[in-house]
Amino acid sequence: MRKLVFAGVAIFLAGLAYLLVPREKMPTETPTPPPSNQSPDAVKIDPAEVFRRAFWQLPGDGDKILQAERREWTDAEGVKRWQWFLVVEPSPALVKYLRTDNAFGLLPSPSFAEIENAPDWFAFRPEEVEVLQAPNGNMKLFFHKTQPLLHATSSGTGFRPGVTSPTEPVPTSSGPQKTSGRLPLHSPPKK
Repeated sequence: MRKLVFAGVAIFLAGLAYLLVPREKMPTETPTPPPSNQSPDAVKIDPAEVFRRAFWQLPGDGDKILQAERREWTDAEGVKRWQWFLVVEPSPALVKYLRTDNAFGLLPSPSFAEIENAPDWFAFRPEEVEVLQAPNGNMKLFFHKTQPLLHATSSGTGFRPGVTSPTEPVPTSSGPQKTSGRLPLHSPPKK
């Protein structure tokens, strides 16, 4: 019993030490996307691939993709900005996934801003659609009120590079150790 109490106290103290060790702050700056009038470095029009990257799943048997385009702006580190557009005759399963299950946490929106740099084929009359929009993002879904048709778009920036940790020598003493993650650098001593 004494060993269990000691182990519990040791785990608590290790967790407390982890919380008290100073860490580098994450950068608060978000990368500035290229100007919207800059041509993309790549334009992808493979319907299934654009659909998959947009909705995180492959199109179902009943999904008919009418138009699809994904634009990417890149640099030496990878994708810096992306934007996609889709026009789909959605299957009932896709409508359930997007509306009922609300896979992306979208909220109804009574209006929407003009969509920047949309292709000519991405056109509809605002009064003929119901809009679902991401509260903190750019995803917008436009469900047509009178026909089984979905216009969808989103845009964003690429992945931000992670914070590099300072290079420190691995301590050889049995004293407290600084770590860059949740786990210690070495296994505990075996007794």
